[in-house]
Amino acid sequence: MINKESNHLFEKVQQNDMVAFELLFKRLYPRLREFAEKVVKDEDIAEDIVQEVFIKVWEKRKKIDALNIDAFFFRVLKNHCITHIKHLRVIENIQTKVSILKEAEELYRIDFLRNEPYILIEKELEKEIEKTLSELPEKCREVFLMSRMDGLKNREIAEKLQINIKNVERHITRALRTFRTHFGDKIPIYLIILVISQLS
Repeated sequence: MINKESNHLFEKVQQNDMVAFELLFKRLYPRLREFAEKVVKDEDIAEDIVQEVFIKVWEKRKKIDALNIDAFFFRVLKNHCITHIKHLRVIENIQTKVSILKEAEELYRIDFLRNEPYILIEKELEKEIEKTLSELPEKCREVFLMSRMDGLKNREIAEKLQINIKNVERHITRALRTFRTHFGDKIPIYLIILVISQLS
């Protein structure tokens, strides 16, 4: 059912009427927040999502052509809630992958290192990795650490260091090749990355 009052308020919003926008906010906010809470199961996140929806609508107010503005708000809110849930699932998948890597590391220790003192071996491995890192050219080492320790994307590294993204890729490839050459098949490359990510 079309709510004529909401539609009338939104027509004023499209004419940059902030008072009308505030009235529309007060009118729709309670129901929108209640809906979001039921979907995302978190009051604070629900509040953030609803506020984000209102900001988006204000920013795009001139381009919105909706016969039923109430229904439009709920549709946009639903999409934002779905995006949030998908984002959570991505994070959960990343955490699962990290957990799997840690389990794999432990299996590696059990299968290949037998009963040798783990801490001692870890320290020796750290020293070997730090030595290999120190032997890399300065720019190559800087790029590699920004990628593997700081978790920056190649584009972000290129922007920070003001170099071409292809050069970033070449530096990372060179560093990985150096580690593979140094350690051969003795240590899987993902274990080396794990150790590097934990270096202070």
